[in-house]
Amino acid sequence: QGGDERVIDEPERLPTARLHFHVSSSGSGFITGANCEQFGIALAMLGGGREKKEDQIDHGVGLEFHKRIGDRVKKGEPLATIHYNSDAKLAEAQALIAGSYFVGENAPQDERPLVRRIIGA
Repeated sequence: QGGDERVIDEPERLPTARLHFHVSSSGSGFITGANCEQFGIALAMLGGGREKKEDQIDHGVGLEFHKRIGDRVKKGEPLATIHYNSDAKLAEAQALIAGSYFVGENAPQDERPLVRRIIGA
């Protein structure tokens, strides 16, 4: 869609944010879940998406995940890094992202089957 194909071999051409902030775990245990919709809302607030059709997108804004569901974490350990260029809504975005992680005492048990059914032949 009109992007610079050179970024495939030269990722340093991609826009990067000037600032970053680590979101840390509020407790110790296992990451049992995450509210991904809230991650998206927080990034949009920081300019990484549109709140209104007229809004410009800041392509340097992003979220770098350090932990996944099922990972063991300690209180204060970084879960993610927010990359941003404006402090305007940072506090609100930080709170959304921090509140989007669920930490429990036990590792989550994924009881969903890997293959639900085989179709065909």
